[in-house]
Amino acid sequence: MKKIILYAALSGCIIYGCKQKEKRSYAGVFKLEKQMVSGGGKDTVYERSQFKIYTDHHFMYAGIAPDSSVGFGVGSYSLDTGNKITEHNIYSSGNLDSTKNFNVIITKTDSGFTEVIPDLTVVKGAAYKLTETYSKLPATDTSFLDGVWNLDKVFWVKGKDTLRQQEHQYKIFCGGHFMFIHRYPLDATNTTYKNGFGYGTFTLKNDTLSEEDE
Repeated sequence: MKKIILYAALSGCIIYGCKQKEKRSYAGVFKLEKQMVSGGGKDTVYERSQFKIYTDHHFMYAGIAPDSSVGFGVGSYSLDTGNKITEHNIYSSGNLDSTKNFNVIITKTDSGFTEVIPDLTVVKGAAYKLTETYSKLPATDTSFLDGVWNLDKVFWVKGKDTLRQQEHQYKIFCGGHFMFIHRYPLDATNTTYKNGFGYGTFTLKNDTLSEEDE
């Protein structure tokens, strides 16, 4: 358990929260149960530990594969007709801040939802689609932090020394859960980078944020 006093280190402006409701909402916290890519005449199931969070306007997902490679994404989404949405990438491990849209078909289930990206990619003329099944996790609390945040500055303080760290990070709070995704340099020349993420639950009392990493 770690306790964090809120201060200017997370001074990015809030993008949007979980509390504003629209006619249709996919807001919630979800755990990946199955991931399958279909194309080229075969279906391939991938082992992956992954979570995904939707607010009413934004999404974030992050996962790690058995080889320890990390994939993540954050962005906004717009509602389409029926059970279709369009996800608009803001930042991801694969595309960074390049603009990329994905058409997503969501089918709600008793325990969560199944989503399909029918036009995931094309490789050597073969079209591939992604199918993911998620189970919904229970919400535990709400707070003014609920929403998506962009990190402005981060400092390491040791004694009288203050060191500013270069890091690209987004963080989401929703329903008592949090997730952050980041990309940071491994050397002083900023030529080698590493992707990472964290996920867990949180409580906020008297301006003290308590996070329990999972």
